[in-house]
Formats: sequence, C-alpha cells, structure tokens
Amino acid sequence: MIKRVFWVALFTGLSHLISIITISFVLTQLGEEVSGYLGLVDSTVMLVSAIISFGIQLAVNRNVATRENWWANYKMAQSSRLALSFLVLAFGLVSYLVQGDITQLIYCYAPLVALNGDYALYGNGKPIAAASLSFLRVALPNLGVLATGYWLGPEVVPVYIVLLAAGIFLAGVIAARFNGVQYFYRPRKKFLRFYYKYLKVGLYQVTGTLLVPGVLVIANWFYAIETIGLLNGLLKLLIVYKGGLRIIVQTFFKEIRLPRTPDKIDKASLLAWGLISIPVFFYYDTTIHLLYKDTYDAYPYLLPFFGLIMLLSAFRNAAEAKALLNRQDNLNLYVFIGALVAEVGVLALVGLTSNSIWGLPLGFLAGELVLVLGLGLGLHHRHFFRTRLVFLLKLSPALLLIGGVRYLMGDSLYWMAGAVVFYLLWCIVFYRKLIFTSLTEDLVDNE
Repeated sequence: MIKRVFWVALFTGLSHLISIITISFVLTQLGEEVSGYLGLVDSTVMLVSAIISFGIQLAVNRNVATRENWWANYKMAQSSRLALSFLVLAFGLVSYLVQGDITQLIYCYAPLVALNGDYALYGNGKPIAAASLSFLRVALPNLGVLATGYWLGPEVVPVYIVLLAAGIFLAGVIAARFNGVQYFYRPRKKFLRFYYKYLKVGLYQVTGTLLVPGVLVIANWFYAIETIGLLNGLLKLLIVYKGGLRIIVQTFFKEIRLPRTPDKIDKASLLAWGLISIPVFFYYDTTIHLLYKDTYDAYPYLLPFFGLIMLLSAFRNAAEAKALLNRQDNLNLYVFIGALVAEVGVLALVGLTSNSIWGLPLGFLAGELVLVLGLGLGLHHRHFFRTRLVFLLKLSPALLLIGGVRYLMGDSLYWMAGAVVFYLLWCIVFYRKLIFTSLTEDLVDNE
C-alpha cells in the first residue's frame, strides 16, 4: 500500500500545496475580487470537464479497470467527447459576447479538455502517471500567478487562463503516450447516441462536480465577486482535503469490488480526517492566520465548520466508487441529485440573509448529510454506519486528549505541531496494520 500511495500522494500533495500557496498570495496581496475570478475560472473548467465526460469518462474508466480489450471503447469515447466539445465551445463564445465576462472563455477550452485522456490512467493501473500529469496541469497556471502577480495585479487573471490551457494540452499529449493510444480522434457524428448510453452516470458526474469543485458557478448567481473570493479560500482547503481522500480510492480503484476494501478505505480516510482536524478544527485560529493573515477575522468559525464537512466526506469516501463498480448507477444518480438540491436550496435561502457568507458552508453540510445517509443505506444499510462509527469512537481518546491540551494551553503553532506528532505516533502504534499493509489483503484486523 505505502509505496503506491506515497508517489501518488507526493504529486497530489505538491499540486495542492502550490494551489494553497497561490490562493494565500492572491487573498493577502491581490484582494478578494481577484480570488473570486480565479475561483470562477477553476469551477468553470471543472464543470466543462464534467459536461464533456458526462458519464463517458467514468464508464470508460470502469471498462479499462474490468476489461482487457478497452481500446475500442476508449476511441469511441474520445471521438464523442470531441464532438460534444464543439457545442460547449460555441456556448462559451456566445456567452462571452453577451456578458463580456472573461471567465466564460473557459468554455472554449472544451476541445482541449475532450482530447485529454488522462482519466484512463487510473483504470489502467497507472495512478502515479495520472497524479504527475495532474500536478503539471495545476502547477503551470498557479506558478504563473505567483511569478507575475506582483507586477500585473488584477491583470494576472488572463495569465492564469492562458497557462491553464497550456497545462491541459500538455497533460493530454503525455497521457496519450502513457496509455499507448493516439492523442487526436476524429469527431464522432452520432455522439449523442453514445452519450445517451451513459446518461445516468453522466448526470451523477455533473451533479457531483456542482456539489463542490464547480459550486462557485452556482454561487455566482447569489453572491458578489468579493464574497466568492472569500469563500474560494476555504473551498480550496476543502478541495485539497477531498483530493487527499481520493488518493486512496483512485490508487485502489480496481480492488474496491473486494468485500472488505471499502470499509478499510473509509477507516484510512477517517484516520486522515483525524490528522486534518488538528489544524482545521482544534487549532483553527493559528491555521487561518498562517494561511490568510487577517482575511477571515470577521468569520473565525468558518474553518472549524468546514472541519465538520470534512468528517462527513471521510465517512463515505469509498461509497460512490463502490456503487459505480457495482453498476448501481441509479443509486449514485438519485443520491447526488438529492444532495445537490439540498445544497443549492440552503445556499440560496441563506444567501438572502445578512449572514449570506454561511450559505455555502451550510449548503455543503446539507449535501454531505444526504450523501452519507443515501449511499450508506443504499450500499450497506446498518453495517455501513456501525463499522465507521465504532472506528471513529476508537479514535476519540486521541482527539479528546488533543482537544483538552488545546483548551488548557491555548492556540499556538507549537502546540499544534506537537499535536500532529502525537497523533501520528498514535496512528503508528495502534493502526500500523491498516497503514502499512495492503488495503486489499483479507486480514483479520482489530482497527
């Protein structure tokens, strides 16, 4: 387990580190408006990616993981993706001409997104290559912002957009070599028929994107760009955390079909939440000032609230992948649509109040509760909740001790670092089997 996860975690961690450094620089040096526009660019490109794949990407990845002769299906998928991308490109051009909003040009990147086949690397058993290409896509535009932000100021947004396109193109070309396939496929005329085969998976994927990474596209309807900029700083932390959780799922995607693997993945995810809860939940004041200085002084409890959302995400980390490989597409679809309705409903209602900035965090909480309950009942019934609650209860002594020290000694960087060291030692002593042995081994564990 540890070898594969290490390299995937290294590239993914570097990607997220650069992303956090960039948003910290933007919020503290360039202002909330620039942060808002960059957040909208990121959310839009994620939405474009979900629209282009619309079930094809997940279904093909499933076929790559479960079938030996997957190339024909991959070719059909890529040609269909490219055909749909031209419609998205046209939508982007019209939207830009009508609204004059530079973020609408991101829809014009649809052909580049469509030609990028790095998604197949996970199903093809090459998670390290996929993570390295993800790092390339993230690093290029973010390093551009860090290199030019002081001189260009708000004009750094176009630089970010151009380098984002370059990263997507390079990742696509390199991914084709790793997969042993060609980069360009002719557009498929009857692409809508192919998309219709994966309609349910596609709707699930788009709703899943709108729930978190693409949510600022929806928030833009209700919030000023400065509020979106503030929310973007915390959203980055949530996305980084969810990306960390995905490392385990993506690394062991093929093995999730085995009976005990989902439970072990979620136990490992809860261990990860315990670690992240130290800076996010217990020592939130130190963390928020370390990252963003005084940007969030008016909203001191936003970050620990996000810690609660992170707990719910860890609780059901492997569930949607399990449903996908079990071909329970209806379960994923209905649960995710319900979660999106709950999230947007709360976001819109709270957005009308004087505490509008809490709309997005409360919406996230509502959506995650729907996901945990829906996927848990749909997949494992009572066993799902009992296994994870018992494991969380066994983690509680360490977390209670950390919380007690925080209460007695106060919030400081040194005590936070000590708490992290203590928690890591606790995990090594009591959960070394879970950490250092394969998640897929059918062992009798005592976690």
